[in-house]
Amino acid sequence: MAVIAFGRNDRGIPRLHGIRLTGGGDVTATNHAWKRDDVGTFVPSPAAYKGRVYLVRDRGEVECLDPATGKTIWSDAFPKGRASFYASPLIAGGYFYAAREDGVVFVVNVAGNKFELLAENDMNEPVIGSPEPAVNRIFLRGEKHLFGLTSSP
Repeated sequence: MAVIAFGRNDRGIPRLHGIRLTGGGDVTATNHAWKRDDVGTFVPSPAAYKGRVYLVRDRGEVECLDPATGKTIWSDAFPKGRASFYASPLIAGGYFYAAREDGVVFVVNVAGNKFELLAENDMNEPVIGSPEPAVNRIFLRGEKHLFGLTSSP
């Protein structure tokens, strides 16, 4: 199942689609599994982990979805800030990392069935690039520095 987020969540016109990746020929009518117009993202791409899809919306709302049905499993939000989320989230080592444009990086435990904020780290410079995994590290590109973080909160 592919979960496609598009539209302009920041302007109140979010779109989220579930598309089956099977079949052949013209699958327009048969492979569109579900559609939502109440949730989506403008810039950050969804992250998938252990049969679930996670979205970070532009203002820090977080949504955990069942990709087969498109239904919300849980939703919550990061602490409010003036900056938006442009980086796509990363899940590594069982932790969900989301960087806000002002350089605050949030860490969430995704092992359970609820939102559990574990850490809020201020990198002291803007961060727009998405976190990238490496062996025992997560790399994060700030405006002036490249950070190499250990992959635990």
